[in-house]
Amino acid sequence: MGIVFQNGRFVADKGQSNVQKATEEALILQRLRSFLDAKEPGIVRFLLNTWNSQGKAITYKELREAILSGDISPEYLEDWQQDYSRFVMKYLQPAWLEAISAAAKELERKYQWSFDPMGDGVRYWVANHAAEFITNVTDTQVQGLRAVIQRAAVMEDMSVDDLARAIRPMVGLTKQQSTASLNYFNTLLENGTSPKRAKDLTIRYAARQQRHRAYTIARTELATAYNQGAYEGTKQAQAAGYMGKTVKVWCTADDERVCSTCGGLEGRTVAMDDEFDGASRSWSTRLTPPAHPGCRCAVMYDEIEPPL
Repeated sequence: MGIVFQNGRFVADKGQSNVQKATEEALILQRLRSFLDAKEPGIVRFLLNTWNSQGKAITYKELREAILSGDISPEYLEDWQQDYSRFVMKYLQPAWLEAISAAAKELERKYQWSFDPMGDGVRYWVANHAAEFITNVTDTQVQGLRAVIQRAAVMEDMSVDDLARAIRPMVGLTKQQSTASLNYFNTLLENGTSPKRAKDLTIRYAARQQRHRAYTIARTELATAYNQGAYEGTKQAQAAGYMGKTVKVWCTADDERVCSTCGGLEGRTVAMDDEFDGASRSWSTRLTPPAHPGCRCAVMYDEIEPPL
């Protein structure tokens, strides 16, 4: 680190070379990825168990009635909200707090300082994000099941009972995934597959879709909390006098899997409390990544002025 003359006095030069910044970005992304790899499987397992229980809770009689009426009972909205409230309290909230604390570890090590995982900013974010998650995941699930039930109501070549058995494993899927599963089922039937075989293959197809959705949710939720932890850690370090004026720099994984949205944000620098214009996420704010579900991006916090 060099010394520069600034505002009438010599101070440490906080500027970094391109090589130093590239190295720091790589380390930030590596720490995020290591955390996700370690913690995602547990969240996935809990989600799959939740969806399995929800699927079993819907009887064939109830699904049959839903298909005949063309819509799912609104009572399921309340039931699923309660399911997800329990899921958040028991599994997701502890995982968020672990991610937040993990993201602040490097700052704690650097400044020999203790991050407060129950600070006002963290508690406010957890409470608001919990309500946001429960609403979004429940609404998405209702829309998915409603879409296939409404389509099944006008299908004439299959018995209602067989349709109910094919649809039941789709609990937990998005509208797009549920529709794809029903399209797969119809294609099998049109190609001469027996109804029993088509149902069995569709159940396996829906299970793969469920697993993919579970991993997307796990990655998104853990990455959201981890990035929030880095932000809250930096804010706390500033408030404690360890860090001065800081800007945020968007960092992508810089590989062939980076989408056009994140690629366009690579290296984007904004003030600490400004949002990243161009991030496509529709929930919460855009103060930090992820930009979209499944995003692997992170932020580098670049201190541009020393603390006063």
